Amino acid sequence: MPSNQEKVAQLLADSHFAFINSQNSEALHLANEAIRLAPKNPDAYQCAGNAYMSLGQYEKAVESYKKAVKLDSNNGNRYFNLGYALATSEKAADAIKNLAKADELGCSPENTVQLYNLLGIICFDIGRYKDALVNLEKAEQIIGVDMDIMKRKVIIYGMKNDIRNGLLTTNQMKLVAPSDYTGYQLAFKLLCQANRLEAAERELEMAKKYAELSMDYYFDCMTFEIQKYQTDRDKQRYNKALAFIEEALKTLKPTSTEVIESYINAAEIYLQLEDPDKTIDCLNAVQNPAESYNLGFDVIDKEFEPVNLTEYDVEEMIEADKERIAEKYGDYGLEELAESIEPDENGAREYLTNVEDEADTEKTAYKLDETEEIELTPENIDQINRLYIGAYTLKKEFNKVIDYARKLQSSESVQNSYIGIYSETNAYKELGSPETKQKYEETIKYFRNSMIKDPSDMAAVTFRIQCYMDIGQYDEAEQLCNLLANELRKPLLEKIEEAKSGGESQ
Repeated sequence: MPSNQEKVAQLLADSHFAFINSQNSEALHLANEAIRLAPKNPDAYQCAGNAYMSLGQYEKAVESYKKAVKLDSNNGNRYFNLGYALATSEKAADAIKNLAKADELGCSPENTVQLYNLLGIICFDIGRYKDALVNLEKAEQIIGVDMDIMKRKVIIYGMKNDIRNGLLTTNQMKLVAPSDYTGYQLAFKLLCQANRLEAAERELEMAKKYAELSMDYYFDCMTFEIQKYQTDRDKQRYNKALAFIEEALKTLKPTSTEVIESYINAAEIYLQLEDPDKTIDCLNAVQNPAESYNLGFDVIDKEFEPVNLTEYDVEEMIEADKERIAEKYGDYGLEELAESIEPDENGAREYLTNVEDEADTEKTAYKLDETEEIELTPENIDQINRLYIGAYTLKKEFNKVIDYARKLQSSESVQNSYIGIYSETNAYKELGSPETKQKYEETIKYFRNSMIKDPSDMAAVTFRIQCYMDIGQYDEAEQLCNLLANELRKPLLEKIEEAKSGGESQ
């Protein structure tokens, strides 16, 4: 009959086996049985902690790992596991303390790499960028060149505005994986951050030449054109940005999420171009992205001009073809060339390859799965509602503005909720509604209360100022402007003066 110690060893072995086969509930059950038989065995609590982590029960995992640490306090691996669980529970300070202890005592090689990686990530999250770099470099020294570590280092260099070291790291990434767009993308972002736009554009050109292009590449090209518009005010930039979106959708195999992002980005650009109908078309396409994509929804409308060929044009084309064939195949032309080839013993020339029509060999067109359940993110929904408000405002269809403004008011984002509240109120004014005065009084009161709750809420101040401007209460608007920083106050005061003199207040 097996001893108690043997039973515990078998239970832990079975728990570990269940854990690595993703049978987490069974792994936990076996670990708890081992704890019952051997309450002072640290490995039993370790197994329970592992199972709790996989089940997403992080608080219980922390408690199990703490017991393992208490029972085996000189084992660095125990502290590492506890630190990892604490980090997952977003307890950064306690996580760093235990990971530092793990580093002091020493861990197994695989845990040591994860330890430095984890310390790098935590230090980054709490703004200790220098410590983050030190730990990531320690991890790099153990495992050598690693794309994920280099990516994190570049992001940190960007946060520190250390463009030079960031670019040196992106060059290392390109040497390791020249066909991976990540290195080019990070370099592009660093150069844009430094406002070195010509160099950023060259980065995109190099990526097009050497990297495997992805949706990220095309979105970066789109973003670049929009950023360039801020300097040269050339609206053709917007058209180029749309062309990049269209090219991405036509040449890649986008996911449903990428199609949604593409249509929303296109809608944003069309709104900037003051084309409300095309904005709405793109937003409507988002409502059923798979069907829209599969039916060939065009981000850019194609306008084909029919070409009417005369008899003279056709004869001229035939003559040109004859000249081209003669030039390529000699005086006899293509038919004479084929006839000049010696036939086989049966007088046939079947050894010539049969070339099928392109239609016969064309690959099946890429389609999205229309049965896939696609759920828009809250950010997507807010963006869509804002764009509908903008488009219907341009079309002066203010009843529809009210509909989408009310939807936006339920946003989890305070800023978007404010936009919804103000947009509804302003739409009543544009409609000439008898309720306009009451709506503005309610809205001004709402933003005043928001300011009382949070005196630092500058968005509430700004919207309240705009409301006063809308109804011609310019003195109140000017008094509120004094609460704003100079960079915000000055343009609003200019806007108030313009409104006073009969200009547009919107």
